[in-house]
Amino acid sequence: MPIKNNHKHFVLQSLMDINQRTKQYANTKTNTMSHKLKIIFSAILCVICILESSAQSPLEITYNKTSSIVFPVAISAVDRGSRDILAQKVKGVENVLQVKAGKIHFKETNLTVITIDGALHQFSVRYTDAPKTLAIRVADDTKEKPEVTFSQETTGIDLKKSIDLILRDKDNHSIKATSHDQMKFALRGIYIHDNTLFFYLRVTNNSNIPFHTDMLRFYVRDKQKVKRTASQEVTEAPIIQHGNSDVFKGRSSEDLVFALPKFTIPDAKILVIELTEHHGGRHQRLHIRNRAIVKARLVHTD
Repeated sequence: MPIKNNHKHFVLQSLMDINQRTKQYANTKTNTMSHKLKIIFSAILCVICILESSAQSPLEITYNKTSSIVFPVAISAVDRGSRDILAQKVKGVENVLQVKAGKIHFKETNLTVITIDGALHQFSVRYTDAPKTLAIRVADDTKEKPEVTFSQETTGIDLKKSIDLILRDKDNHSIKATSHDQMKFALRGIYIHDNTLFFYLRVTNNSNIPFHTDMLRFYVRDKQKVKRTASQEVTEAPIIQHGNSDVFKGRSSEDLVFALPKFTIPDAKILVIELTEHHGGRHQRLHIRNRAIVKARLVHTD
């Protein structure tokens, strides 16, 4: 389902046809002012109809399926008009955004995506039980098929070596933790090596019911949120991940390490690490302030 500006071609072609017909009428002796006005009025109606017929249709999403939007270049920022929709970039891929409904039958809202070329992409988003398509390609005027843009950050042996050292670190302790519904979600440490930040997480399932993950994501948002305003979020996409975050079995614990390009955040914002359960309600969320990020410990790989 490509979204293009092809309507420009049809509008220009139609205007050319109308202009040609106007000249033909002007060259006839029987032409009157009334005929000219009719031609101009018809031209305006034609352009309006073409623009309306080629307008972008709303983005349809559902609760139990994920829709993927492929942009021609890397994504810079994402703004959801409502928390009823979930959005995250694909791991290791810079130009694909995954979107799904956070709840069933939400009110129609919008989604804004800014790409690194400065383009602003606006989508009206509405709920449906059966989306017409789960893959949406946002095409520009110069490319027929947008290509996936992979992150240029390295995911080589040096990152894996750093992760191994972090997991062996005996001095780490919980920086932030949340616990409810027999689940515990803890940030055990934040580390830095060159231009990469490492977040060491531990997920503990104290129940007998497996926890199947819907999303585990990192994003930055305003610390204070005002009702009835858009929720401004910037997703931080991991370069590499250690550990299985797809499912946490009953009576088990899993250590996870995520490597992200280094960043800091203003004091008015917080980093949110969010773990949501698929077809469940045991969602976990950690709020990390900048003062914890700037205290990241060095990873000594020498």
